[in-house]
Amino acid sequence: MQQTNMTSIAQDFVTLIERVGHGQTLPPIRDIYVAPREDDANNSNFGFIVLEDDTVGLTYVGMDNTLEGAKTAISGQRYKGTSPLDMAHLYTGQASWQRALGLAAVNAVSQIVIRQSGRPLPEIGHTIDLLDLSPGDHVGMVGYFPPLVDQIGSLDIPLTVIELDEKWLKQDHNLEVTLDPSRLSRCNKVLCTGTTLVNHTLDSVLTHTTGVERFCLIGPTASCLPEPLFEQGVTMLCGCQVTDCDRFIELWLSGQRWRAATRRYVLKNEPG
Repeated sequence: MQQTNMTSIAQDFVTLIERVGHGQTLPPIRDIYVAPREDDANNSNFGFIVLEDDTVGLTYVGMDNTLEGAKTAISGQRYKGTSPLDMAHLYTGQASWQRALGLAAVNAVSQIVIRQSGRPLPEIGHTIDLLDLSPGDHVGMVGYFPPLVDQIGSLDIPLTVIELDEKWLKQDHNLEVTLDPSRLSRCNKVLCTGTTLVNHTLDSVLTHTTGVERFCLIGPTASCLPEPLFEQGVTMLCGCQVTDCDRFIELWLSGQRWRAATRRYVLKNEPG
């Protein structure tokens, strides 16, 4: 997958968030977190912003030079106290740190809208269940998820994995790991990492999955409003909602799992 400087999905999100911001006063940004420790020991791949009303917007900072760029960008505290709408405009930027911080703001505003809508958020059990696998399926996976690769392999179902890292490349029985996203055209069900929203590769991926039965976009970075994604062919959006802000920060700072302060949910592109 080739990274692009800007994508239509990114612009669609900024336009949508602008519309939300023009319709109400959004709580300002209170804090920004991109590394759990000052010395960056055991730093997390995920960062987030916190708004004054305790809404959390998650993002991914574990690729390229995103973490260092984000730390530099927030060191002067220029974004604290400002509207998340201002930060959301970074999402169409060319630098990885811009896209990461911009997506954090997009996700924060999205969580406000989802909460205000009163829309029920069905929780996710096992990720693999989202695909409703059966004999004859051919699964596509964007991003190598080792546990899921093993689970699908145990079902003897063909699996094609698209990766950017050559260390994962392999060809074995029902498993193919490749750099070529066009191989997704053979798949009828696709599981895609939400980090494609950060590096702006999702547009490219979706050009190879037209007509798939299920396209599941998953991960903390996919905690956004679903409409721009549903319009482009995503059928299920599986995000993460922070339910206890203080507890979440405590867990994140100490390098522990977030489960006690979050819930994973799924939004489906279907009537109603």
